[in-house]
Amino acid sequence: MKKSILMCLLVSILMITGWTTSGLAAFVVGGEDGWTFSTDGNVNMFMAYETADERPTFGDGIRRGGTLPDGQEGYRQRVGFVPNWLAFNIKAPTMGGLDMAARISFCPTFDSKEIGKSKNSFNDQIDLREVFFTVDGNFGQILVGKTLSLYQGTNLTTDMLIWGYGTNGAIDGGGTPLGRIGYGYVYPQFNAQVRYTTPEINGFKLALGLYDPSVIVGPNAEAEETKSPRMEMELSHAGTYSGGSYRTWLSGMYQTAKFKRDSGFSGDVEAYGVAGGIQVLHKGFELVLSGFENQGVGSVLMLDQDSLDSAGKERDGRGFIAQLMYGFDNAWGHTKFGVSYGANIMDETRADRQDRLAGTEVQIEEQKMAGLGIYHDINPHLKLIAEYIYTDNQWFDGRGQNTHMIALGTFFTW
Repeated sequence: MKKSILMCLLVSILMITGWTTSGLAAFVVGGEDGWTFSTDGNVNMFMAYETADERPTFGDGIRRGGTLPDGQEGYRQRVGFVPNWLAFNIKAPTMGGLDMAARISFCPTFDSKEIGKSKNSFNDQIDLREVFFTVDGNFGQILVGKTLSLYQGTNLTTDMLIWGYGTNGAIDGGGTPLGRIGYGYVYPQFNAQVRYTTPEINGFKLALGLYDPSVIVGPNAEAEETKSPRMEMELSHAGTYSGGSYRTWLSGMYQTAKFKRDSGFSGDVEAYGVAGGIQVLHKGFELVLSGFENQGVGSVLMLDQDSLDSAGKERDGRGFIAQLMYGFDNAWGHTKFGVSYGANIMDETRADRQDRLAGTEVQIEEQKMAGLGIYHDINPHLKLIAEYIYTDNQWFDGRGQNTHMIALGTFFTW
């Protein structure tokens, strides 16, 4: 047992420091008494070329929202929407009817370019996305730690662009591109949580979670006092039929926060939402329809940036994704073709309208994206991707901006 633990630590140190070989990348250690250690992950890179319209001006005021670059034409080599990934998994032997396991993942990027800074390696980042353990039994599963949130989580993971590139965001930005964030869902984030999932009953599962609450943010207001956890849930159902299978889901969230006394705002704010969708697989075809509607959640990042207006009131939004894919085996592996369209739409509040008419700032109204993709698996570990992405942003003053982008990428997974 001691030898197995020492070997696990040695392999972990080698991988973290970069002194590893492809032979060690999928190294598995079987310890005594049923203990196991394994690793999984991927390394990927994309080449992307994008052209963007000039961002429309708004007098001397501020144009809020939008994730597109400003009148640029540029080429980048970056990781995809899913970053490079290295995960360590430890599983304990079954004891008293309980199966216990833990997972820690590191997500490094290698594209450190930042606006206004020269290209160097000092700004590369390692995103610690997953740190959790699970306990499984005949009662279901308990998860404790940090991982992807329930609300809009399945909307994200069923999007075909998760294995692609999506929108660039700012061409000069570092980190990962944005995928479809803000163009069909609000990014659910990886959050600290305690989650309970029921056993499967006739295809149904229910997951309930308590989350570390977030500050609810607007451009000029922040509700910072959080005295209770955020609550999230997902009810799902999966089944099969002649020629295919299907999955449906319904998720929701609720959180409150208060303004500080010296903030200039008063009262509580409420953030809540509902999301859902359906995925149908039939003889090589895959259809995905998903959507959401929420209050006080924002248009891009969950509970961040534009969740509140300038008066500290919650802003309402909604969005959807419609996607169709077809995959088939061939002499070169397995190929999938996909087409998708999605959008996030925000309502203009009374304060938003007053700000726009006063010429101080104007908010984003719609963020729309259409995508075409080819996803080819040469084998289970090597993937090639080609995408064309068109994005269109529209503000409440009727002005807009769009981009065209082509991306080519590859994944090695284990």
